Amino acid sequence: MARFASAFVLVLTLGSTAMASAQGIDVERFRPSLDRFGFLGIQGSATPGHLRWNLALWTWYSNKPLRVRFVDGTSETVIDHRLTSDLLFQLGLFGRWSLALEVPLVLYQQGETSMALNGRTSFTGFGVEDPRLTTKIRLLGKKTEKIQNKPDGPGVGLLVTMPVPIGTESLYASEDQFSFDLQALGDFHLIGAGVGIMVGWRYRANARQVGVDTLGQEMLYGFSLKPPIPPAKNLFGLLEFRGSTSFRGRSTNTLEGDIGIRYTKKDVTMTAAFGGGLVRGLGQPNFRAIFGFSWSPKSNDMDNDGIPDSRDECPRLPEDIDGFEDADGCMDPDNDNDFVPDADDRCPNEEALEGRDENEDGCTDP
Repeated sequence: MARFASAFVLVLTLGSTAMASAQGIDVERFRPSLDRFGFLGIQGSATPGHLRWNLALWTWYSNKPLRVRFVDGTSETVIDHRLTSDLLFQLGLFGRWSLALEVPLVLYQQGETSMALNGRTSFTGFGVEDPRLTTKIRLLGKKTEKIQNKPDGPGVGLLVTMPVPIGTESLYASEDQFSFDLQALGDFHLIGAGVGIMVGWRYRANARQVGVDTLGQEMLYGFSLKPPIPPAKNLFGLLEFRGSTSFRGRSTNTLEGDIGIRYTKKDVTMTAAFGGGLVRGLGQPNFRAIFGFSWSPKSNDMDNDGIPDSRDECPRLPEDIDGFEDADGCMDPDNDNDFVPDADDRCPNEEALEGRDENEDGCTDP
């Protein structure tokens, strides 16, 4: 009996000690897209045009984002509710490079534990997360011109994010050490719709003990889809999966699935999504609801065909200026609809009569 009591005290002591060392971690797993070129939490490879910029404000609610396991096999929720906001600014350089600054805030957090953590059992209040500096470069793919809204086609990019460890450590909002994210990005876009993948690495200078689990280096991965939602114009769906693993067991593996919509009206882009943890490791919430608002000043002639977007029926495809219906802003590759492309048609504005164009030059044979 005495040995059992001693062992029980030792278990509690070890659990309390492990919990006491759990400070100095940022449990936030969601980091929003920097711009409309990206998806939800996965970045796109494209960057703004040279000296073009955008502002964004994201807000999201996380339910039970931190649950800690003890050495005796039990677990306890430390954070029950967290409302987070992220204000970001991004500047494009030279069509392939961008710099961004993010200022995330814990607007409100509610949490407590029955076991004292650094002398505290309550983790409720307002806090500042570590600000983040991010740079992104597009290695492959079309360069973003200043007049373009979005470069379509395939792209490959590289992103590096470095948090500045000055956040509120007591609310699990700061790594309190040197860390960075390195991500390889791949995507394909066509007239606003897109698909993207991400593989990355999260480096922490020192591993942190969280209960019986160790949080250190992590592999990051993700997949995202952005399909159009017809017949609405500029309305797209979002389906995304993001995860991480430290290869130390299920409790340090995470996987989240989110679904949402994105709508763009002129310079403003709005995003709404919800989802939750499919694999609930450290920092993975049970449920998450997300809303984002982005302002991206852009040119009023996205395809640079001289027709303002307000009058352009095909704002992303340039008009072929050839004297035929040039005011609608849409290409007319076969003006007279005789199935001979204008480039090969000797009579591009006169339809060849059926059966009287043996040489197929687009003109009616005499």
